Amino acid sequence: MKRVLTWFVLTEKRLFKKISYIVVLLMVPVLVWGLMRGARQEAGMVTIGLYADAGEGSFSEAMVRKLMEEKSILKYEIFETEEAGRRALEESRVDALWIFPKDLEEELRALAKKGRIRPLVRVIEREDDVALIFTREVLCSRIFPRFVYFAYVDYVKSHLGEEAVSEEELQEIYDGILWKGNLFSPEVTDQKKADADSYVLSPVRGLLSIWLVLAGFAALLYYIMDVRKGVYDMIPQRKRLAYAFGMQGVVLLNCGIVFLGACRILGVLGNPVREVVALLLFLIAISVFCTFLGMVLRREDAIGVLIPFAVLFMVVLCPVFLDLRQIGAIRGIFPPYFYLKSISSGEYLVNLAGYAVSGLLLCMLMNLRTQKNS
Repeated sequence: MKRVLTWFVLTEKRLFKKISYIVVLLMVPVLVWGLMRGARQEAGMVTIGLYADAGEGSFSEAMVRKLMEEKSILKYEIFETEEAGRRALEESRVDALWIFPKDLEEELRALAKKGRIRPLVRVIEREDDVALIFTREVLCSRIFPRFVYFAYVDYVKSHLGEEAVSEEELQEIYDGILWKGNLFSPEVTDQKKADADSYVLSPVRGLLSIWLVLAGFAALLYYIMDVRKGVYDMIPQRKRLAYAFGMQGVVLLNCGIVFLGACRILGVLGNPVREVVALLLFLIAISVFCTFLGMVLRREDAIGVLIPFAVLFMVVLCPVFLDLRQIGAIRGIFPPYFYLKSISSGEYLVNLAGYAVSGLLLCMLMNLRTQKNS
């Protein structure tokens, strides 16, 4: 035990003398700073220009003001003239322009009386995509309740008479039955309530998990360089696998602590016990994943070529930004896939453990084969 502890301390000292290792560790503070700064910025997947051809106190002006006060993933910008809004659209400063009519409320009242619907707000867009289709639904959801109110008032007065109920009473009754708030409350299993407004921090765990795999590749390269320099020439072949895993353990343990700290600062940690268990299994899975690739490729240049492709595949195949379920079993090659799923699923936590154990056995078999051939 004392020999293992001494080797661990000496390896730590060697690692912290390597500029590349310091750079790997510093990647996380930079990522955390960037994400926190981005999360504080005004969110806006789509920018909508607003122009109301109406005076202060009108329904159109109130609608524009209400949209500006909303906290959502849509960003709004008011224009003083229609020409200014069109110019911003042509210059790609906004994705769409909503032009509200001068007498929107009166037109809604007239349509409610006739029992029909027709377009009232002009929507000018540079292109027709899914995001802009969504924004039209948002616009409709803001205007339609007012139309419903006028239809409700017209129905009541036509059946009970003009003087039966006052306008104030009708408004009070309508406000009492009108649903206010969200129809759903987003939560994540075994975690605190999700923040529906901040989409910037949502991929942070996935990005950090890929960073941990990069740290595993760094540990692999350090080990291969040591082998090339003859550091392990006095070590029997059967014992070298333990040293390879030891190098992985030292590097990944340090990075795992940084990983937990980053997740804690960014507020994405869930159940502490599950987080620690899942992370430990994930570190073992990374270790066997990188070690196996090292036993197959053996050369530093081949591993260096593989790393960018591995990162690209992990970003696409693992549920970092999107969970592409149609891809199938190929996703199971990469440890981050099981880890990211295991945070909210006990089944995938078991799968992650199975990945780690089976990978360890595979590395041992590869090491035995290397012994026989040497």
